[in-house]
Amino acid sequence: MSPTLTFLLHKKKVIAIGLLFSLLVPAASLLKAQQKEQTFSDLNHLLINTVMDDLYPPTIASRIYVYPQIAFYECISRGEHGFSTLSSKLNGFSKLPVPPANSTIDNFIAACVSFSYVGQNLVGSEYKLEDWRKIFVDSLMKVNDTVLVKNSINYGHLVADSIISWTKKDNYLRSRGMSRFVLGKGLGNWQPTPADYAPGLEPHWNTIRPLTLITASQFSPKEKVLFSRSKSSLFDKTMRELYNLTTHLDSVKKSIAWYWDDNPNVSVVEGHLNYFIHKVSPGGHWILIAEQACRQSKKDVLFTSYACTLTSIALFDAFIACWDEEYKVDLIRPVTVINRYIDPRWQPLIQTPPFPEFTSGHAVISNAAATVLTKLLGENFNFTDEVEIPFGNKKRSFPSFYAAAYEASYSRVYGGIHYPATAVISIEQGKKIGNYIFSTCGNITSK
Repeated sequence: MSPTLTFLLHKKKVIAIGLLFSLLVPAASLLKAQQKEQTFSDLNHLLINTVMDDLYPPTIASRIYVYPQIAFYECISRGEHGFSTLSSKLNGFSKLPVPPANSTIDNFIAACVSFSYVGQNLVGSEYKLEDWRKIFVDSLMKVNDTVLVKNSINYGHLVADSIISWTKKDNYLRSRGMSRFVLGKGLGNWQPTPADYAPGLEPHWNTIRPLTLITASQFSPKEKVLFSRSKSSLFDKTMRELYNLTTHLDSVKKSIAWYWDDNPNVSVVEGHLNYFIHKVSPGGHWILIAEQACRQSKKDVLFTSYACTLTSIALFDAFIACWDEEYKVDLIRPVTVINRYIDPRWQPLIQTPPFPEFTSGHAVISNAAATVLTKLLGENFNFTDEVEIPFGNKKRSFPSFYAAAYEASYSRVYGGIHYPATAVISIEQGKKIGNYIFSTCGNITSK
């Protein structure tokens, strides 16, 4: 087995959770607003770190992120003016259980418990969420009103059970037994790429039940990048544009490519040594952007939960739509076609992921998330992204969510793994998905 090198987001914060919760709940009161926001942030970081440790690819990661967010939101928004349930708006999501009659519930406690149970059910390292919950519950039991705490814990567990039952009907488990992707024999079909020449990742992800989309192909782009050897074709032009651009990359474009790499499992070969560097997935990056933006604008934990939930829904459905397109178009990656026809020594700046080229996952999911966040927080929302600091990258500031999404989209072009024309088309696909999701689930516009 190859050794594994793992970088953890806010590692000290995760390790210190036990100490944190010993201070969070005073003996005679429940959590205050600032403590709630910090606790929700800790939960998100813990889940994202667990996903990273467990080596989940971006598609599966998006599934692990979204269901706990929904569980948290459904509990914390219960009875809140302006925030309605999502149970009638998401595919297959039936009405959630209500608290027992005459039972007083603390919505935040129930939300945290529900998030932890759902997250625990979806990851491999279950003990991490279980340990977190034990510390959290133990700290809460120090308060005087233990009946309220117990009622809240029981209700959070009840909601979690309902959502876990819902997850089991999204076709994920059945898709685990489906066949591997069979390589096409055409000149323009995708072929496994260096360094690992891994088989196609999640070729049946389009069979997963979307949360809002009617079908996985609902927003299939009308314009497509299709392989052609004709000098006048879109493919030849965009392929040569990529080659010329990447052979003269400046330091700014290189830093952008590395910043948005977000490869959760980078394979590194040094002589006889092969190891992996684990980084945050693209979806995890955008959930943390949502959280940072809400914190910067001083939003309360309810609004922050709503923003993270809509962002995670956008990411989940965008991945399904993108993967549907990728395996239907089955387009060859730049490293394969450029090595074959232009320059056998050319290499992309970043590692090519193991699936077909069109459309671009980064571009689709980033623009879907940016659309939702723009609807919630405004067109010209200035924010600073600090997610990449643990991975050796400096923080970056953006004048808007769309500016960040545009940079993320073109980072894949600068990195040499997507054609410029693909980025353009993928940006529009992502925006359409984001607009559709907000029109389906956006029950508020400001607060």
